[in-house]
Amino acid sequence: MVTVLCWAVWLVLGASLVALIYIAAAHELPVPDFVLRRAEAELAKVNLTIKFGRARFDPTGKLLLEDVEFRSRRFEEPLLTCRVLYLRRDFWSVLAGQPVPDEIRLEGATLQLPAMLSPSGTVEPLIRDLAVVLRHEDRRWLVDQLNGRVGRLVLTAQGDFTPPPRAPGAAALSPDQFITRFLEVSRQLALPLHQLDTFEAPALAVRLESQPGVGNIAHLLLTAAAADQPWGQSVRLGPLAATGSLRLDGAEPRPLRLHAAARHARYQADYTAETIRAILTLEISPDGHAARPREALVAAGMITAPGLSLLGPVLRADLARWPEVSVATALQVSGEFIAAEVDARLAEQSARVRAAGRGSHELINRVLAQITPRAAPYFVFGDPVTFSAEAVFEPGWRFATLRSRVDAGRLNSRGVKITAARGRIDIAGMSFLAHDARVEMGENFARGSYWMDFSTTDYRMLLDGRLRPADINGWFNGNWWLNFWNARFAFPTAPPAAEIDLSGRWRDPVRTVYFGSSDVRGATVWNGDFEQAHAIVFVRPNFAHGLALAATRAGGKQGLGGTFKRFAEPGSTGVGRFEFDFETNADPAVLGRMLEGKADDVLASLRFTAPPSVHAWGTIGTSANYSFTGLVGSPFHYYGFPLDTARVTGGVTGSDVRLDAIEFTAAGGKGSGKAGLYGPADYRRLGFDLYVNGAELARSIRAVEEYQANRTGEKSASVTESKFMQRAAGGKLDIGLSATGQPGELATFSGSGNAALTGADLGEIHLFGLLSQVLSAVSLNFSSLKLDAAHSSFRLDGGRLYFPDLKVTGRSALIDARGNFTLATNALDFTARLKPYEENRNLITGVIGLVINPITSILELKLTGPIGKPDWSIFVGGSATQPDSVAPTVKIPPDPVPPATPDKPIPPKG
Repeated sequence: MVTVLCWAVWLVLGASLVALIYIAAAHELPVPDFVLRRAEAELAKVNLTIKFGRARFDPTGKLLLEDVEFRSRRFEEPLLTCRVLYLRRDFWSVLAGQPVPDEIRLEGATLQLPAMLSPSGTVEPLIRDLAVVLRHEDRRWLVDQLNGRVGRLVLTAQGDFTPPPRAPGAAALSPDQFITRFLEVSRQLALPLHQLDTFEAPALAVRLESQPGVGNIAHLLLTAAAADQPWGQSVRLGPLAATGSLRLDGAEPRPLRLHAAARHARYQADYTAETIRAILTLEISPDGHAARPREALVAAGMITAPGLSLLGPVLRADLARWPEVSVATALQVSGEFIAAEVDARLAEQSARVRAAGRGSHELINRVLAQITPRAAPYFVFGDPVTFSAEAVFEPGWRFATLRSRVDAGRLNSRGVKITAARGRIDIAGMSFLAHDARVEMGENFARGSYWMDFSTTDYRMLLDGRLRPADINGWFNGNWWLNFWNARFAFPTAPPAAEIDLSGRWRDPVRTVYFGSSDVRGATVWNGDFEQAHAIVFVRPNFAHGLALAATRAGGKQGLGGTFKRFAEPGSTGVGRFEFDFETNADPAVLGRMLEGKADDVLASLRFTAPPSVHAWGTIGTSANYSFTGLVGSPFHYYGFPLDTARVTGGVTGSDVRLDAIEFTAAGGKGSGKAGLYGPADYRRLGFDLYVNGAELARSIRAVEEYQANRTGEKSASVTESKFMQRAAGGKLDIGLSATGQPGELATFSGSGNAALTGADLGEIHLFGLLSQVLSAVSLNFSSLKLDAAHSSFRLDGGRLYFPDLKVTGRSALIDARGNFTLATNALDFTARLKPYEENRNLITGVIGLVINPITSILELKLTGPIGKPDWSIFVGGSATQPDSVAPTVKIPPDPVPPATPDKPIPPKG
């Protein structure tokens, strides 16, 4: 029995030795069926099946499977296929109870997404051409090789990975759970997988690193030769690369910081960027398999756009509240630096933008010409513009408001040359408002505001400053503005200080309205020169209204005040209709220029030693129709006749002038009356009714002398020192005269009147010669007849006065006379009869009268010669030639506009 047992042991040992020698010589054996059945049974427990074409087993612990397919019982398609699957497990690992292989190799493997989960409805490979070499050492997996393709992306990985320890009490992840999670992740990755088609030669290199105390980290490097419209954007990127590091452990969110660079980028063929650098921070959530952007830092060497070049732009974007984004950027545009901040809500497409810096004037001009061609001509900048601004875009990227502060240099605003401008600019929708502004145009400057509606081009300016109105003519179509100010105003000393309200519609000049007040030193206002002037004026095309006008000159002694309205026909440069109401004591020459010759007829007849006070109101233009009152407080001349003072009320209709009420003083007397000047320019007629009371005879004679000298230009022989003038002292003259004639031509006047003279020593007649003088010396003056009063009616015609019933009286005598007085020569031609004692009867004079009267009745006196040296002669029985009853009558055609019928002359006093 013992022998049998010994032989049995030796046979077993021999058989084992032979088997060992065979195994050692062969290195691989077929996998026993029981092992395969057990492996299939274990996989079936987790709903997995494996299928392979060939299996080999190495007694040293190596297992080689060929043409392997792993399937889930839930899907018909295999999840993993590989050409070769190699597993190795050391003897010592088995003794140590390590459940995982020491080495795993895959060649020609493909990870697939079943058709049921694929976006396309067909089986889609997630990773193909996969080759993997994994080694397990010291509880770490060493990735010696991992190569594959994800779409067009070439994937490579190397490094080491330490599986994180399970939490206490946590169950190990079952194969079925692992497959489920793998399929979820694969489905999410498959959705954007087609985006890789837009990249040229993309590659992702992964370096795995497991550091004690830190955990597992994946270092990523993505490169591509180019990208054409990635993620559906109209962008083409040149060679690009991105790198970053991602912690792989744990379930909590963790950051991923990507550093990206691209050589160049192009957008819509018109926009390019060179040398782009970016840092993108993402928050990765392993549980949700999501990535949220947190921050982006972007810089570029240059960005170009049509007509625009951005040098060295940098950008920082806060993406933590995505899709709400906050961006800060700085860049150099056309040589000027600009910084901006943007708060955007991408979901609703709204934003708030804040910017500050300086803008290139060339760039601003080009942009304005492109986006607002109608407004661009009013904003042509000549210098860079310093600004700070805040803009709001409402949902849908619809522009809402802009608030800004601007400081600009030169600005050409449609021909208006602005040298400096600054202020605030607010835009709300289509409404533009520039306020808190100051504009300088050489010596002109203005403060205020400017509003405009871009949709209608309505505008309004409220300005306060100093401005020559003609300098802003470029803002108005046509030259009506320039013509109005240049024709009526001039400011040679300094621009007027003004407050202006100007409004209208740029595309429709007819709507232009100007309202303003101005003060100026040294100005020409409506052709009148003044030292100071103040005006409140309302202007619109073809209409101007001076609501208040006040001006002074001659050191403040002369002034002008009032209102006016001007109406003009469209396209006409003439005055049109001019309504006015002025009060002035300015020099008449100034008034003549201001009335543009419309009052030349009146002013030509007057010559003043001091300006009169005049109030005039009415209308001039195509026809004149105005009224006036005047007051002259110092001597003046009317048609050469000297007057002391005058107060006149009258009017002008067309070319006719009427003086409705005249009050004046002349030669020490007072007068009143009325007058009218009428007729065409080549046949002017002057008609008047005048009454003078209490005029001094001597001064009246001198006044006539002066009038004759002024009329003829030749000074006649003066009678001032004659005996007649000495006797005329103290005489008072009353005259009433109504006449009509050609102004300035005395010979053309005809009319009638009354005259009376009192208080003058007109003459003394000595009836008994030397005896009468002796008797007068002893107070027996009954033989001397003194004459001290005269009265008569008269007619004026042909330059001569005819006195038909002249009576010269004294206390005891009467002379009845008639005759002519020639005004041109002051010549007398009178005949008279003496009636002594006709006026005073007593016993003596009565007796003498009985003796003398028969004698004097046949005697006739003849008075001839100049008034300063009259010649008396006596004729018997009327043998002397009788003076003509009147000067030859000048034939005058009928007046075209007859004057008012003169009132019947008031008989003179006395």
